[in-house]
Amino acid sequence: MADKDNGKGALVIAGGALGIGLATLLQKRPVEAAPDTTKLDYIASLLEQIVANTAILPGGGPSSILTPWIGDKDPVQIYQQVIRSAGPFQSDVMIDMRNVKRLAIRAESSLNTVQTLQLVGNFSNSFNMAVNVGVAAPCPINGQVGFGLAWGDWMPYIGVIITPIGIPVTGLLTIWAVVQE
Repeated sequence: MADKDNGKGALVIAGGALGIGLATLLQKRPVEAAPDTTKLDYIASLLEQIVANTAILPGGGPSSILTPWIGDKDPVQIYQQVIRSAGPFQSDVMIDMRNVKRLAIRAESSLNTVQTLQLVGNFSNSFNMAVNVGVAAPCPINGQVGFGLAWGDWMPYIGVIITPIGIPVTGLLTIWAVVQE
């Protein structure tokens, strides 16, 4: 009667290969470790940062660690045009969102027609093959509208498509964007 292997041979071969790999790694000289004082200084600076950013409960224990987002970026004008024809039009730039957590868009219109603004996103810095992100927002006559991305709407690059409802005769459209890292 023949013995059944049940995959034990493959297991032995895999274990042997793993053992050879570990032996090879251990034969190499390890990277020299940093001196203990450098390690302790680094740990002390991390603890100081945690204490500085920790809210303390009345009982004395930490309640949370604050990790503030940097919101010191100035708004950037991404579109400003006197529109006198049917659209659609594209914002002048796609916003680089690769290192950004949030985005706010604000449109200011002195046009005499409503403008529909649609955010579009792409994996490259191009409007070519961009897809709609979220729902379109109407910018009223002589008005303004502000909106941002929902959490699930993030894309590496975001732009705005402007579509006039009717052909404007007077006015100007300006669109601003500000990011929070």
